[in-house]
Amino acid sequence: MTDESRDVRAAESDAAEGCEPSAGRAPVANEEAPRPSSGIASLASDDFSVLRSVGGTRGIVESVLPELAFLVLFLVSHDLTLTIVVSLVLCVVMLVARLVQRQTVMGVLSGTVMVLICLFAAYRSSDARNYYLPACIINAVWAVVLGVSLAARRPGIGYFVELIAAPPTESLRDWYHGWHDDVELRRAYTKATWLWVLMFVVRDAAQVPLWLTGHVYALGTVTLVLGVPLFALVCWVSYLIIATPRHDHRQRMQAQATAQAEADAPAAAAPAQGGAQAQ
Repeated sequence: MTDESRDVRAAESDAAEGCEPSAGRAPVANEEAPRPSSGIASLASDDFSVLRSVGGTRGIVESVLPELAFLVLFLVSHDLTLTIVVSLVLCVVMLVARLVQRQTVMGVLSGTVMVLICLFAAYRSSDARNYYLPACIINAVWAVVLGVSLAARRPGIGYFVELIAAPPTESLRDWYHGWHDDVELRRAYTKATWLWVLMFVVRDAAQVPLWLTGHVYALGTVTLVLGVPLFALVCWVSYLIIATPRHDHRQRMQAQATAQAEADAPAAAAPAQGGAQAQ
């Protein structure tokens, strides 16, 4: 599995895992365990961690191992069929390990679907380089989607982060204007979105020429380098860009809510006072 799909797989699979209760605090009945934030979701966290943004140590291993195994096996054996079979076995082993740990169905499936797609692409075409083709396509799609959001002045990363941090509960319009009308916050999300577009463009700019010329080993190596390490770097820089504007925005919103509550208090108290005087 490769590139953004690999990163998203790590994010989704580890996001599906619950955390243990904190030391010194007994678990409360029916209380949902806190979930680690990974992938884009990590940008909405107040305690961002680069390691957690890529799914932790396990997320890194499960992201890199299938791709590394495919590259090394094909390099050593030059046998695509053998490489695909061994990669499938590895995929099943990781799937069983997830099931044994009683993780959610989504957490299990998300860790294997993209691997299967990549392996099927290579098998169907009898061409090892096509193992990397799905990721190249996904990179292009994400670059276009985020690029369009920038052209429309609605930064896509802002939508992702705000939906995770504070999903709309009543009015979608109010939710949207709540963060989009904050000039500093919108500017930060715009910068972060440009950074993600750049990541996808850089990946395809390095991978597509190698795919077109059939340099499988170089393609696999470049994909590994531009996979988890670049994803972690982009998450970290994105967090640095948006953390302060998000904090300032929350402070302003809390101040506005407090002021509104204080302004509404006399109006709410007036009818009660009038009723007491009438009695």
